[in-house]
Amino acid sequence: MIIDMTTKYIKPGAIIACAVSTPKQAQQGESLSDQEKINRSFADKIGAEVLLVTKWSQSRRVGVRDDFDEALTFIADHPGKAKYYIIRSIDRFTRAGTLSYETMKRELAKYGVELIDTYHIIQPTKNALEHLGIEYDWSKSSPSEVTELVLANQSKNEVSNILIRTIGKQIELTREGYQTGVPNDGYINKRVYVGNKKRTIQVPDPERSKFYTRMFELRALNALSDLEIIDTLNSEGFRTKVNNRWDKGKEKIVGQRGGIPLTVKQLQRIIRNPIYCGMVCEKWTGNLPVKAQWKGLVSIDLFNQANHGKVYIKEGEDEFIEIIENFNPNMTKRKNKDNPLFPYKFILCPTCKKPMVGSCPKGKSGKGFPTYHCSRNHKYIGVNKVRFEDTINTFFRNLKFCPEYLESLHATLINKYREKQKEIVSSSSDISQHIADMESEMATKIDGITRVKNPAIIAEIERQVETLEQQIKDIRTKRTKIEITEDDISGFIKQARYLMEHPGEIIIEQEDSHIRQGLANLYFEEMPTYNDILNGTPKLHWIFEASKPNVNPKSQLAAPTGIEPVF
Repeated sequence: MIIDMTTKYIKPGAIIACAVSTPKQAQQGESLSDQEKINRSFADKIGAEVLLVTKWSQSRRVGVRDDFDEALTFIADHPGKAKYYIIRSIDRFTRAGTLSYETMKRELAKYGVELIDTYHIIQPTKNALEHLGIEYDWSKSSPSEVTELVLANQSKNEVSNILIRTIGKQIELTREGYQTGVPNDGYINKRVYVGNKKRTIQVPDPERSKFYTRMFELRALNALSDLEIIDTLNSEGFRTKVNNRWDKGKEKIVGQRGGIPLTVKQLQRIIRNPIYCGMVCEKWTGNLPVKAQWKGLVSIDLFNQANHGKVYIKEGEDEFIEIIENFNPNMTKRKNKDNPLFPYKFILCPTCKKPMVGSCPKGKSGKGFPTYHCSRNHKYIGVNKVRFEDTINTFFRNLKFCPEYLESLHATLINKYREKQKEIVSSSSDISQHIADMESEMATKIDGITRVKNPAIIAEIERQVETLEQQIKDIRTKRTKIEITEDDISGFIKQARYLMEHPGEIIIEQEDSHIRQGLANLYFEEMPTYNDILNGTPKLHWIFEASKPNVNPKSQLAAPTGIEPVF
């Protein structure tokens, strides 16, 4: 805004209004600066003094008129000073149609201000009874009034037609899984040919995609809190994407935003966004997931693991995709709620082939007796918890990999470990580079202290240097924690061989019931019944074998007095 309060208003005053529909239009085509030059030249030609210049770089379609209200406020504060309101053309004044045009023009007329355009379309109002020296409201009109209204309505229709064509096509492309608009952080846009037509997809950003992949990987591990995850990523050099800040007219860059460390809220928002596993889900898709025409930064499985059920993408038949919030695949009825007292409830009942139930029925003494049992439409079957679990544990302790596959499995596990080691080394390298960058920044700031004399500025620089020193110290500590030594490798290989030779120990030592059941699904072709375990006849996957446990094959089932279990 430019206000000249020193003008003596010898010439009639004029307000210049410059407007474009988009920031891009402000930087290309007839910019706001170009319009200001044209309108100032016009003001000089009609002998007017420019009092105020307003600039607007948003669509006039919705009738937003902040710049116009600014001009009205100026006119009201300086009565009788402004005579003209100069616009480039009617479509730069409003695109909201004839009603908006007439209303705004009437508001100017109320203050005695005349609306004029540089194309000379708008003509001054004339009194048809002037020759008689009489004036009425109805006797005053502009010769160009009909033309003005036609152009105002034409401007509205023109923008509507443009939006229908462009936005309509963008909606169609979005629903087909193509990209429209700016890329999501972690991606960059790429134009590709589909048939003989160009389409836009997203591909990984060579510099930033690694951070987003790492976010999902760290969160899927479920070993770190969100705060620890952002500390790890920030120490590896993650900063939010830097974008330019423009002036009000969207013509000049006046600064930048972004470039700050990741926060917990930002992490949680990113993790929930399905675009990172190649799913488009937004208003234009009816908030329904559409498979993108590009590969996501992470797989759907990794996305689901990272979200821990808060957002879950379910793939069905015929490419049907569903996004479910607060999804829990392990949700069971209350009576089957997880109970760490009964870790092997997934073993099946010998009669009904459904998972056993665990509870502590009380005897006559009032003392509880932990028991695995089942009575679903059949006679009650119960096994004492200790005997039941001893039988299961004995079987798992006798479980082994087939000898011909053991060495290859061992080699595969070591290779996977080496891949992880490579990833950690890469992460450590990123941290080292980030430390080097911060040390360079700190050196620049220290050098700046010697060049200034203002105590306040020196104190601020010293504070920034202290902050950088602490950040570097923290990041170095984190790098030390993640680095792998030869002792770590040796210990892992030793532990890996033990687990390879004693696979059953993994499931016995596992505390999480869901992980334990998942491991059991890896061991068995189908979940065994208690009798299968008791007799050593479960159907194992082909890479496992088991020596028959040394147990008493007689029934170990226990039941209330007078009721015998039936097999």
